[in-house]
Amino acid sequence: MEKTYWIDTHCHMNDEIYRENLDEYMQRALSFNVGRNMFICMNRADLEYTFELKEKYPYIDIAFGYHPEDVKDITEDDLVYMEGIINDPRIIAIGEIGLDYYWDKTYKEEQKELFIRQIDLANKVGKPILIHSRSRAQDTYDILKGHAGVKVLMHCFGESAEMMREYLKLGYYIAFGGVVTFKNARIPKENVINVPLDRLMLETDCPYMTPVPYRGKANETAYVRFVGEFVCRERGIEEAVLQQQLMDNYERFFNEKD
Repeated sequence: MEKTYWIDTHCHMNDEIYRENLDEYMQRALSFNVGRNMFICMNRADLEYTFELKEKYPYIDIAFGYHPEDVKDITEDDLVYMEGIINDPRIIAIGEIGLDYYWDKTYKEEQKELFIRQIDLANKVGKPILIHSRSRAQDTYDILKGHAGVKVLMHCFGESAEMMREYLKLGYYIAFGGVVTFKNARIPKENVINVPLDRLMLETDCPYMTPVPYRGKANETAYVRFVGEFVCRERGIEEAVLQQQLMDNYERFFNEKD
């Protein structure tokens, strides 16, 4: 049996807050048995920096997409750049893309347009998409159902069990982060216990949503281990068994394994 390890399927370790001590963070992740990390790039500068990081840390993967909260700043030149770079083999997914009306509802239609345009690009190049959805579940579902022709991963899933079932019917994968370890997170806990294991992925979304036992402190990719350990306890699964399942899911989703 191959060596098993945890995978962080969504992190922002390319954020400026990590750069000075990034090697320390990455070494800690390895010491916590986190063997792969998906770095999310939300602009050109993020992407070019992360390309450089991959030279040093070959076990990181790269996703690139424009976040819905940045829609007012995205120009046509940005979209042309994305169309020109997205076939780069170092980019294995498009994301995080989606809708977010939590703080500002001003740009709802612009968010939808940007979301659909990026989905259409994913369909064209055949790369999976990583979805951010906050405070507008039905709009996200409707757009995905109507447009997505590639594999879909619902990042940091926080919607209802009913909505999770609808996404599962569409063949989507569901990712959970540190929120499931929070004492009062009843719905995320129930969902992570009930999601089929072959559709499950885990993440940190660092620097946000630090899991117990470090809740309230800065998050980092190493801490996906605590999300995994929580799932093992709640579902009665040995760590190596869950790790192997997550590795299989990851490889299958990103077309590395049939």
